[in-house]
Amino acid sequence: MTSDRSRVERFIESLIAEIPLAGASLLIARGETVIYERTFGAYDLTLRLTIASASKWLSAAVIASLLDDGTLHLDERASDYIESFNGDKSSITLRQLLAHTSGLPRGEAPCVDQLDVTLADCADAIAHLPLDAAPGATFAYGENSYQVAAHMAEVATGKSWDDLFLERMAAPLGLTATDYGLRSREPGYVRVSNPRIGSGLRSTLGDYGRFVRMIANRGVIEGRRVLSEGTLALMAEDHTFGAPVAFSPNLLTPHGYGLGCWRDRVDEQVRALQVSSPGAYGFTPWVDVGLGLAGVLLVRNAYGRMAAPARELQRLVREVTSVS
Repeated sequence: MTSDRSRVERFIESLIAEIPLAGASLLIARGETVIYERTFGAYDLTLRLTIASASKWLSAAVIASLLDDGTLHLDERASDYIESFNGDKSSITLRQLLAHTSGLPRGEAPCVDQLDVTLADCADAIAHLPLDAAPGATFAYGENSYQVAAHMAEVATGKSWDDLFLERMAAPLGLTATDYGLRSREPGYVRVSNPRIGSGLRSTLGDYGRFVRMIANRGVIEGRRVLSEGTLALMAEDHTFGAPVAFSPNLLTPHGYGLGCWRDRVDEQVRALQVSSPGAYGFTPWVDVGLGLAGVLLVRNAYGRMAAPARELQRLVREVTSVS
């Protein structure tokens, strides 16, 4: 992105003026190597924002690391780890929880917003909600299932989610400004007893950039393997198995959902060419698997306004990097 970077910059500057935005930041990497990083408007590289559903990709990666070492398996049931998942919920699997096909209500349970309970308490409360559909029957994007999946990880390891995140992602990736302190303005890492697993992270351009750079570099960053290539490929597969869509906020992606990420583009064999995990406030990370590119667009605006521009930016980045 040398000679044609001006096309990308003009595009972002037009977004700032037309939407309008207070600012924006963009990071592009080829493999793990950053080839472009710039802030626009009022933003700087230290800005830490809440990233909403972009949290799902990082959270799913923590659980994926437990798949890597055999601690958890996708087709294990929540009931194997959480006693209250019984009756019509006894067959819900970890795969279904991460792929939004568990049948649990998509509207978030009241406990998800409670700071004076634990993740275990919240998972138990969710277990007592009526199902919206039979497990595996429909795709309904939501929050509750990620709370349950994370508590399965806590039970399987005997560790808190904060400790798992620090051990499995933050430390190996070198993240210094990413935590589940959604409502906090405190610096550093803020521990939360009941983190919002699917939407509670706050992060920076550089921190989240390290995560997608690792994925683009086939699971390795700075010589350290974080996830295996096989597990990364597994995360990018469609785990909805064609379940009809009951609710989806992402109408631009008809290719199913992986583990924490949307399958934006696929090849003739339906293998993912690009995966992403945009948030409700427009924060959009993606990995172009085919070209080995990773990107993060950091903005603060409604996803409904940012979805189409983000997709056009991805196309433009793909175009200019392929000729540079």
